[in-house]
This record gives sequence, structure tokens and C-alpha cells, in this order.
Amino acid sequence: MLPRVRAPAHNPLPWLLALVLGSPVHGGCGDDGEAAPPHPVEARPRAEGASGEDVAAPWAERLAAPTVPDLLTALAQPHAEVREHLGPHRLEVTTDFELAAPDPPAEAVPELDAPIVRDQAVHDQLVLRWDAAPESGVRLSLSQANDHDRGRDVVLLGETIHVRHAHRPWVHYPRDSDLIEQWLDDAQRSVHDAVQLAAPRLALRATPLPNAGLEGGPAVEIALELAEREDPSLVAAGPTQGWRTSAEIQAVEGTLVLDASSGAWLSAAIDVRYRLPGADERAQQGQLTLQAQVAPGSPGPIEAPEGSRPLPSRLRYDDEQRRLLDGLAAP
Repeated sequence: MLPRVRAPAHNPLPWLLALVLGSPVHGGCGDDGEAAPPHPVEARPRAEGASGEDVAAPWAERLAAPTVPDLLTALAQPHAEVREHLGPHRLEVTTDFELAAPDPPAEAVPELDAPIVRDQAVHDQLVLRWDAAPESGVRLSLSQANDHDRGRDVVLLGETIHVRHAHRPWVHYPRDSDLIEQWLDDAQRSVHDAVQLAAPRLALRATPLPNAGLEGGPAVEIALELAEREDPSLVAAGPTQGWRTSAEIQAVEGTLVLDASSGAWLSAAIDVRYRLPGADERAQQGQLTLQAQVAPGSPGPIEAPEGSRPLPSRLRYDDEQRRLLDGLAAP
């Protein structure tokens, strides 16, 4: 029997951030289920609308002097909301993760059953191209790969999904779920996940950028710095993020540019250094470096991959049984 396989879901920062930041993803090979929601935050006192309901303050107001929760809320917007403002676009994210083994090094021959802690490093690159034409529907290309010989490519053309995993041929199948939206959210929230790691020791400094936003509108540049004190309430919580409670953020540098009207990020350069106990209880030094850029406008042609074949599949046993019995048996 050839099982019907689907492309795995993971969190955009892709599979790297699943490993590095504890995201439920964008990012390995395997569907970990629904992504955990971002750390719950209340950005700022909410304004009252004309009908009396609570409404969030406009992004331009919230980003003029943002709190860390404000920034995380803006960066956590799903791709479906952001693309309403971006239109066709190209998104690129490059992430480097390093985790150095403790110093001094462990004994050459560890004791029996003792954990072995070694240096780790991952270079991950993600490229998303999004377009939507009235005559052909949604068209997108999502590619992600790292220097450990793992990766995947996804092309969506209307209602047909083409998928290729590393060292495997292209296959395609009809779109039968909204799982693609999770992949897009993973990519869109890559910057959010990096900032969320630094959040407990993060200080922000905002500078307005006239005419640097979408369609010539205003933008805001936010400098990331190390705060004097840690805010434990901003430590991310989740089933794979427990290690963060013992992580010590030691340095934060970076710059973000966000569209002031929509809160969508346009570029990011982030460097976070931290310290945490390793599996052998000795301290490890970690570093996360992220470079990201969004280019609004035509992303270029997105076409069906050459040589893509239909995904092998067969009827499920229950469906096959009902068809063969032709209604003779009770459901």
C-alpha cells in the first residue's frame, strides 16, 4: 500500500526555530500538529469605538513608542492579514544558530550513560514568493533548506500543491486543507520568534521614517537593545519552551523596520546571545542571528515544477469496502 503523504507543517522560523526557539514547527519533517499560539500579551490600553466596543489603537500610535508586547503583537500577525497590505511580495529569511559546548570541554571519555554535549550550528534559509491573480488564483513558492542537508520546496498553483523534499522528486496533489496557511504563518512569524527569544531582556527605541513604509507611507525603525533588568513575564511558555526559564539573555542587538500603518515588518537584523545549562549541567553559550527582508511587488513567475508527478495514493480501506459492497453492508 502506498500511503498518501502530505508535506509536513512546521514553525516559519521553520524547522530551525523548532529546534532553536522551541517553536512547534519553521521546521523539520513531521507534522507536529497545530502551532502553539505566541506568548499572550496585552499590547496597550484599548480605545473605545463608536459603538462602545473595545478596539486596538492604530498601529502608528502603538509603534510610536512601543512596548515589547506591542512589538510582539505586531510581529505575530498572520500572513493572511499582512498580505492584505503587502500584495504580491518576496520574503527572505536567513538564520544562523550556534550553541557552543561548555568550557572547559568534557572529558575525552565520558562516564557510562553520561550525556555528551557537543557544539551545534545550523544555517537556515527561507524564501517565500507570493502572488494572487484574479484569473489564476493564488500562486506561491516556499523554499527552505539548511546546511545539514535537509529542506523542502512547496509550490501552490490555484488548487494544486507541488511538494519536493530534499533528495526526492516533485509530486503534486489537490489542495484539500488550509494547512498551507500554517506554513505561511511560520514564514511570516520568523522575525517574531527571534524577537520573542530576547523579549525578557529587551529594550526598544523607535525612530519614525517618513515615506519609508508601504506605498510611500510612514514607517518606524525600532532598535533592539539589552534592557537593564529581566522581565520574567515575557519568557515564552509552551510545551517545547521550558528551557527558556533557565536561559540568561546576555546581549541583544538589532534593527527592525515596520510599516507604521499596518504593523507589518519590512526588514530585520537581529543578534541574540544567551547562556543556559547544558544536558550535563554545565553552561553553554548560544547565539541566534537573523537577517530578513520583504520586497513588495511582483515576485517573478511562479510555475509548475518540471517533472512533477501525481502523488501516489489509494482509497482508504473503509472507502474501498463501501464501494466494493455497494451498500450491501451497514455503514
